[in-house]
Amino acid sequence: MSNVAQDVIIPQKSSIFRTIFLYVGQGEATLLVVPTGKSYQYILIDSNIDKENEGIDLKKMFKDLLGKSALKVFINTHPHTDHIRGLKDIYDEIGISEVWHSGHKPSKEHDDAYKDLEYVINKVGKDNTYQLFGSSEENKLDKEKHPIGDIIYNILSPAEYVVDEIADEKPKDRDKRIHEHCGVIRFTYGSEPTSIMITGDSDLTTWKDHITDYHADRLPSMVLSASHHGSRTFFMENEGDDPYLDHIEGMNPTYVIISAPKKSESKHDHPHDDAIKLYKEYVNEDSLLHLGNQNKKRVSIIVDIDNEGNLSVEVDSNLWDNYKYSNNDDNDKGSKSLLTSSIIIPKTKLDNKEMGH
Repeated sequence: MSNVAQDVIIPQKSSIFRTIFLYVGQGEATLLVVPTGKSYQYILIDSNIDKENEGIDLKKMFKDLLGKSALKVFINTHPHTDHIRGLKDIYDEIGISEVWHSGHKPSKEHDDAYKDLEYVINKVGKDNTYQLFGSSEENKLDKEKHPIGDIIYNILSPAEYVVDEIADEKPKDRDKRIHEHCGVIRFTYGSEPTSIMITGDSDLTTWKDHITDYHADRLPSMVLSASHHGSRTFFMENEGDDPYLDHIEGMNPTYVIISAPKKSESKHDHPHDDAIKLYKEYVNEDSLLHLGNQNKKRVSIIVDIDNEGNLSVEVDSNLWDNYKYSNNDDNDKGSKSLLTSSIIIPKTKLDNKEMGH
Protein backbone atom coordinates (compact mmCIF):
# COMPACT_ATOMS: atom_id res chain seq x y z
CA MET A 1 0.00 0.00 0.00
CA SER A 2 1.45 3.35 -1.02
CA ASN A 3 1.55 6.55 1.01
CA VAL A 4 1.61 10.26 0.20
CA ALA A 5 5.40 10.48 -0.17
CA GLN A 6 5.46 7.61 -2.64
CA ASP A 7 2.40 8.88 -4.54
CA VAL A 8 3.90 12.34 -5.01
CA ILE A 9 7.62 11.63 -5.35
CA ILE A 10 7.89 8.46 -7.45
CA PRO A 11 7.31 9.14 -11.18
CA GLN A 12 4.86 6.89 -13.02
CA LYS A 13 7.34 6.43 -15.87
CA SER A 14 10.85 5.06 -15.31
CA SER A 15 12.30 7.46 -17.91
CA ILE A 16 11.53 10.66 -15.95
CA PHE A 17 14.17 12.69 -14.12
CA ARG A 18 12.29 14.38 -11.29
CA THR A 19 13.55 17.23 -9.11
CA ILE A 20 11.51 18.33 -6.09
CA PHE A 21 12.25 21.64 -4.41
CA LEU A 22 10.98 20.98 -0.88
CA TYR A 23 9.67 23.70 1.42
CA VAL A 24 11.81 23.55 4.58
CA GLY A 25 11.32 27.09 5.88
CA GLN A 26 14.40 29.31 6.17
CA GLY A 27 16.70 26.82 4.52
CA GLU A 28 16.98 24.55 1.54
CA ALA A 29 16.43 20.90 0.58
CA THR A 30 16.12 19.55 -2.95
CA LEU A 31 15.37 15.93 -3.81
CA LEU A 32 16.54 14.39 -7.08
CA VAL A 33 14.78 11.26 -8.31
CA VAL A 34 17.31 9.91 -10.79
CA PRO A 35 16.36 7.28 -13.40
CA THR A 36 18.66 4.26 -13.65
CA GLY A 37 16.87 2.30 -16.36
CA LYS A 38 14.08 0.41 -14.61
CA SER A 39 14.29 2.07 -11.20
CA TYR A 40 15.44 5.23 -9.39
CA GLN A 41 18.14 6.51 -7.07
CA TYR A 42 17.39 9.28 -4.58
CA ILE A 43 19.76 12.19 -3.99
CA LEU A 44 19.15 14.86 -1.37
CA ILE A 45 20.86 18.23 -1.78
CA ASP A 46 21.04 20.06 1.56
CA SER A 47 18.74 19.61 4.56
CA ASN A 48 16.98 21.80 7.11
CA ILE A 49 14.65 21.72 10.10
CA ASP A 50 12.41 24.77 10.60
CA LYS A 51 9.54 24.06 12.95
CA GLU A 52 8.78 27.74 13.51
CA ASN A 53 8.00 28.28 9.82
CA GLU A 54 6.31 24.89 9.39
CA GLY A 55 8.91 23.27 7.18
CA ILE A 56 8.57 19.71 5.93
CA ASP A 57 9.79 17.00 8.32
CA LEU A 58 12.28 15.33 5.98
CA LYS A 59 12.93 12.35 8.25
CA LYS A 60 9.24 11.47 8.38
CA MET A 61 8.84 11.98 4.63
CA PHE A 62 11.85 9.79 3.77
CA LYS A 63 10.70 7.05 6.12
CA ASP A 64 7.45 6.85 4.14
CA LEU A 65 9.23 7.12 0.80
CA LEU A 66 12.10 4.69 1.29
CA GLY A 67 11.13 2.39 4.15
CA LYS A 68 14.26 0.34 4.82
CA SER A 69 16.15 1.62 1.76
CA ALA A 70 18.84 4.30 1.97
CA LEU A 71 19.37 7.58 0.17
CA LYS A 72 21.96 7.05 -2.54
CA VAL A 73 23.68 10.43 -2.02
CA PHE A 74 23.55 13.44 0.28
CA ILE A 75 25.11 16.54 -1.27
CA ASN A 76 25.98 19.47 0.98
CA THR A 77 26.57 22.70 -0.96
CA HIS A 78 28.10 24.32 2.13
CA PRO A 79 28.00 23.63 5.88
CA HIS A 80 25.75 26.39 7.16
CA THR A 81 23.13 25.25 9.62
CA ASP A 82 20.14 25.84 7.33
CA HIS A 83 21.71 23.51 4.75
CA ILE A 84 22.68 20.55 7.02
CA ARG A 85 20.26 20.67 9.97
CA GLY A 86 18.51 17.34 10.58
CA LEU A 87 21.02 15.28 8.61
CA LYS A 88 21.97 12.96 11.49
CA ASP A 89 18.30 12.10 12.10
CA ILE A 90 17.83 11.28 8.41
CA TYR A 91 20.90 9.05 8.41
CA ASP A 92 19.87 7.24 11.59
CA GLU A 93 16.35 6.68 10.21
CA ILE A 94 17.06 5.46 6.67
CA GLY A 95 20.80 5.59 5.96
CA ILE A 96 22.87 7.36 3.30
CA SER A 97 25.29 5.59 0.94
CA GLU A 98 27.47 8.51 -0.17
CA VAL A 99 28.25 12.09 0.90
CA TRP A 100 29.42 14.83 -1.48
CA HIS A 101 30.47 18.09 0.19
CA SER A 102 32.31 21.35 -0.37
CA GLY A 103 35.10 20.65 2.14
CA HIS A 104 34.53 23.92 3.97
CA LYS A 105 34.85 23.98 7.76
CA PRO A 106 32.49 26.61 9.23
CA SER A 107 32.71 28.81 12.30
CA LYS A 108 31.63 27.73 15.79
CA GLU A 109 28.20 29.30 15.16
CA HIS A 110 27.39 26.30 12.99
CA ASP A 111 29.26 23.71 15.10
CA ASP A 112 26.25 21.65 16.16
CA ALA A 113 24.94 21.16 12.64
CA TYR A 114 28.47 20.65 11.26
CA LYS A 115 29.01 17.87 13.77
CA ASP A 116 26.00 16.14 12.22
CA LEU A 117 27.71 16.29 8.83
CA GLU A 118 30.93 14.93 10.35
CA TYR A 119 28.93 12.17 12.03
CA VAL A 120 27.42 11.06 8.72
CA ILE A 121 30.77 11.32 6.90
CA ASN A 122 32.33 9.05 9.53
CA LYS A 123 29.44 6.60 9.18
CA VAL A 124 29.55 6.29 5.38
CA GLY A 125 33.34 6.07 5.45
CA LYS A 126 36.21 7.61 3.54
CA ASP A 127 35.62 5.49 0.43
CA ASN A 128 32.07 6.84 0.08
CA THR A 129 32.85 10.49 0.80
CA TYR A 130 33.69 12.87 -2.06
CA GLN A 131 34.72 16.52 -2.22
CA LEU A 132 33.22 18.89 -4.77
CA PHE A 133 35.67 20.48 -7.23
CA GLY A 134 34.71 22.55 -10.25
CA SER A 135 35.51 20.83 -13.53
CA SER A 136 35.02 21.30 -17.26
CA GLU A 137 34.25 17.58 -17.51
CA GLU A 138 30.82 16.08 -16.92
CA ASN A 139 30.20 13.46 -14.23
CA LYS A 140 33.56 14.22 -12.61
CA LEU A 141 33.64 14.19 -8.81
CA ASP A 142 36.68 14.61 -6.57
CA LYS A 143 38.93 14.48 -9.67
CA GLU A 144 37.52 11.15 -10.87
CA LYS A 145 34.62 10.10 -13.11
CA HIS A 146 31.62 9.18 -10.97
CA PRO A 147 28.38 8.83 -12.98
CA ILE A 148 24.96 8.75 -11.29
CA GLY A 149 22.12 6.96 -13.06
CA ASP A 150 21.11 8.25 -16.48
CA ILE A 151 21.67 11.97 -15.83
CA ILE A 152 24.66 14.19 -16.51
CA TYR A 153 26.05 16.58 -13.93
CA ASN A 154 28.61 19.36 -14.06
CA ILE A 155 30.23 20.68 -10.90
CA LEU A 156 30.92 24.38 -11.48
CA SER A 157 32.07 25.35 -7.98
CA PRO A 158 34.09 25.43 -5.81
CA ALA A 159 37.15 25.89 -7.98
CA GLU A 160 40.09 23.86 -6.69
CA TYR A 161 42.34 26.90 -6.35
CA VAL A 162 39.66 28.63 -4.25
CA VAL A 163 39.45 25.57 -1.97
CA ASP A 164 43.22 25.59 -1.47
CA GLU A 165 43.38 29.35 -0.90
CA ILE A 166 40.54 29.44 1.65
CA ALA A 167 41.85 26.39 3.53
CA ASP A 168 45.04 28.28 4.44
CA GLU A 169 43.25 31.31 5.88
CA LYS A 170 42.48 32.09 9.52
CA PRO A 171 39.11 30.73 10.71
CA LYS A 172 37.47 34.17 10.81
CA ASP A 173 38.60 35.03 7.28
CA ARG A 174 37.79 31.55 6.01
CA ASP A 175 34.24 31.74 7.33
CA LYS A 176 33.59 35.02 5.53
CA ARG A 177 34.21 33.21 2.23
CA ILE A 178 31.97 30.18 2.80
CA HIS A 179 29.54 31.27 0.05
CA GLU A 180 32.46 31.70 -2.36
CA HIS A 181 33.39 28.13 -1.45
CA CYS A 182 29.83 26.89 -2.09
CA GLY A 183 28.93 23.96 -4.32
CA VAL A 184 27.18 24.80 -7.62
CA ILE A 185 25.99 21.88 -9.76
CA ARG A 186 24.07 21.66 -13.03
CA PHE A 187 22.04 18.52 -13.74
CA THR A 188 21.10 17.65 -17.34
CA TYR A 189 18.86 15.02 -18.92
CA GLY A 190 17.17 14.16 -22.22
CA SER A 191 18.10 13.58 -25.86
CA GLU A 192 17.59 17.32 -26.37
CA PRO A 193 19.42 18.19 -23.14
CA THR A 194 17.52 20.19 -20.54
CA SER A 195 19.25 21.44 -17.38
CA ILE A 196 18.57 22.47 -13.79
CA MET A 197 21.06 24.71 -11.97
CA ILE A 198 21.48 24.23 -8.20
CA THR A 199 23.26 27.20 -6.66
CA GLY A 200 23.22 26.79 -2.86
CA ASP A 201 24.18 30.16 -1.34
CA SER A 202 26.82 30.99 -3.97
CA ASP A 203 27.53 34.71 -4.10
CA LEU A 204 28.50 37.34 -6.64
CA THR A 205 32.23 36.62 -6.21
CA THR A 206 31.71 32.93 -6.95
CA TRP A 207 30.05 33.67 -10.27
CA LYS A 208 31.96 36.73 -11.38
CA ASP A 209 35.44 35.49 -10.51
CA HIS A 210 35.21 31.71 -10.78
CA ILE A 211 32.25 30.44 -12.82
CA THR A 212 30.72 32.63 -15.53
CA ASP A 213 33.66 32.98 -17.91
CA TYR A 214 35.24 29.57 -17.35
CA HIS A 215 31.97 27.61 -17.48
CA ALA A 216 30.17 29.69 -20.13
CA ASP A 217 29.18 26.59 -22.14
CA ARG A 218 27.83 24.92 -19.01
CA LEU A 219 25.58 27.77 -17.86
CA PRO A 220 22.33 27.44 -19.92
CA SER A 221 19.58 26.05 -17.65
CA MET A 222 15.81 26.11 -17.96
CA VAL A 223 15.40 25.94 -14.17
CA LEU A 224 17.44 28.01 -11.71
CA SER A 225 17.34 27.67 -7.94
CA ALA A 226 17.62 31.25 -6.66
CA SER A 227 20.88 31.52 -4.77
CA HIS A 228 20.86 32.19 -1.02
CA HIS A 229 17.05 32.04 -0.69
CA GLY A 230 16.48 34.95 -3.04
CA SER A 231 19.19 37.16 -1.56
CA ARG A 232 20.64 40.12 -3.44
CA THR A 233 24.14 38.66 -2.85
CA PHE A 234 23.72 36.73 -6.10
CA PHE A 235 23.72 40.05 -7.99
CA MET A 236 25.59 42.56 -5.80
CA GLU A 237 27.75 42.91 -2.71
CA ASN A 238 25.74 45.74 -1.14
CA GLU A 239 22.24 47.12 -1.54
CA GLY A 240 22.20 49.80 -4.21
CA ASP A 241 25.23 48.51 -6.14
CA ASP A 242 25.01 48.12 -9.88
CA PRO A 243 23.98 44.48 -10.37
CA TYR A 244 26.14 41.83 -12.00
CA LEU A 245 24.00 40.07 -14.64
CA ASP A 246 26.38 38.09 -16.88
CA HIS A 247 25.67 34.84 -15.01
CA ILE A 248 21.89 34.92 -15.30
CA GLU A 249 22.11 36.08 -18.92
CA GLY A 250 24.29 33.04 -19.62
CA MET A 251 21.83 30.73 -17.87
CA ASN A 252 18.76 32.26 -19.56
CA PRO A 253 16.31 30.39 -17.26
CA THR A 254 12.62 29.81 -17.89
CA TYR A 255 11.87 29.21 -14.18
CA VAL A 256 13.41 30.57 -10.98
CA ILE A 257 12.62 28.80 -7.71
CA ILE A 258 13.08 30.51 -4.35
CA SER A 259 13.48 28.44 -1.18
CA ALA A 260 12.44 30.73 1.68
CA PRO A 261 9.48 31.39 3.96
CA LYS A 262 7.41 34.54 3.58
CA LYS A 263 9.56 37.65 3.63
CA SER A 264 7.93 38.75 6.91
CA GLU A 265 8.96 35.41 8.50
CA SER A 266 12.59 35.44 7.39
CA LYS A 267 15.13 36.75 9.90
CA HIS A 268 17.28 37.67 6.89
CA ASP A 269 14.47 39.46 5.04
CA HIS A 270 14.56 36.86 2.26
CA PRO A 271 13.75 37.09 -0.55
CA HIS A 272 15.12 40.59 -1.11
CA ASP A 273 12.91 42.94 -3.12
CA ASP A 274 15.73 44.12 -5.38
CA ALA A 275 16.66 40.52 -6.22
CA ILE A 276 13.03 39.69 -7.05
CA LYS A 277 12.90 42.71 -9.35
CA LEU A 278 16.01 41.50 -11.18
CA TYR A 279 14.74 37.94 -11.53
CA LYS A 280 11.54 39.30 -13.08
CA GLU A 281 13.61 40.86 -15.83
CA TYR A 282 14.54 37.34 -16.95
CA VAL A 283 11.47 35.18 -16.24
CA ASN A 284 7.73 35.78 -16.30
CA GLU A 285 6.17 36.58 -12.95
CA ASP A 286 4.22 33.30 -13.08
CA SER A 287 7.51 31.46 -13.52
CA LEU A 288 9.09 32.96 -10.39
CA LEU A 289 8.06 30.34 -7.83
CA HIS A 290 8.42 31.05 -4.10
CA LEU A 291 8.08 27.91 -1.96
CA GLY A 292 7.05 29.73 1.22
CA ASN A 293 4.56 32.09 -0.39
CA GLN A 294 3.25 30.67 -3.67
CA ASN A 295 -0.28 32.07 -4.05
CA LYS A 296 -0.08 32.74 -0.28
CA LYS A 297 0.53 29.04 0.42
CA ARG A 298 3.53 26.86 1.21
CA VAL A 299 4.34 24.39 -1.54
CA SER A 300 6.89 22.11 -3.14
CA ILE A 301 7.80 22.53 -6.82
CA ILE A 302 8.09 19.37 -8.91
CA VAL A 303 10.16 19.61 -12.09
CA ASP A 304 10.10 16.67 -14.51
CA ILE A 305 12.33 16.16 -17.53
CA ASP A 306 11.52 13.25 -19.82
CA ASN A 307 14.02 11.31 -21.90
CA GLU A 308 13.46 13.62 -24.88
CA GLY A 309 14.20 16.72 -22.80
CA ASN A 310 10.61 17.98 -22.42
CA LEU A 311 10.13 19.81 -19.14
CA SER A 312 7.02 20.07 -16.96
CA VAL A 313 6.51 21.99 -13.73
CA GLU A 314 3.89 21.30 -11.06
CA VAL A 315 3.09 23.06 -7.80
CA ASP A 316 2.32 20.51 -5.09
CA SER A 317 0.70 21.07 -1.70
CA ASN A 318 0.41 17.47 -0.55
CA LEU A 319 3.94 16.98 0.77
CA TRP A 320 3.63 20.05 2.98
CA ASP A 321 0.07 19.21 4.05
CA ASN A 322 1.13 15.75 5.19
CA TYR A 323 4.69 16.20 6.47
CA LYS A 324 4.88 19.71 7.92
CA TYR A 325 5.97 19.90 11.55
CA SER A 326 2.60 21.31 12.65
CA ASN A 327 0.82 18.57 10.69
CA ASN A 328 -2.92 18.37 11.27
CA ASP A 329 -3.83 14.70 11.61
CA ASP A 330 -7.23 15.42 10.08
CA ASN A 331 -5.68 16.46 6.75
CA ASP A 332 -6.70 14.45 3.73
CA LYS A 333 -3.87 11.99 3.12
CA GLY A 334 -5.12 10.97 -0.30
CA SER A 335 -3.52 11.41 -3.66
CA LYS A 336 -1.53 14.31 -5.04
CA SER A 337 -3.27 17.67 -5.32
CA LEU A 338 -1.93 20.52 -7.38
CA LEU A 339 -2.43 24.20 -6.76
CA THR A 340 -1.78 24.86 -10.45
CA SER A 341 -2.00 22.69 -13.51
CA SER A 342 1.25 21.37 -14.83
CA ILE A 343 3.06 23.22 -17.58
CA ILE A 344 4.78 21.14 -20.26
CA ILE A 345 7.51 22.82 -22.28
CA PRO A 346 8.72 20.87 -25.33
CA LYS A 347 12.49 21.16 -25.62
CA THR A 348 13.55 21.63 -29.24
CA LYS A 349 16.48 23.13 -31.09
CA LEU A 350 14.29 26.14 -31.82
CA ASP A 351 14.46 27.07 -28.13
CA ASN A 352 17.97 28.41 -28.77
CA LYS A 353 19.13 27.05 -25.42
CA GLU A 354 22.27 25.14 -26.28
CA MET A 355 23.18 22.85 -23.41
CA GLY A 356 26.96 22.84 -23.48
CA HIS A 357 28.73 19.80 -22.10
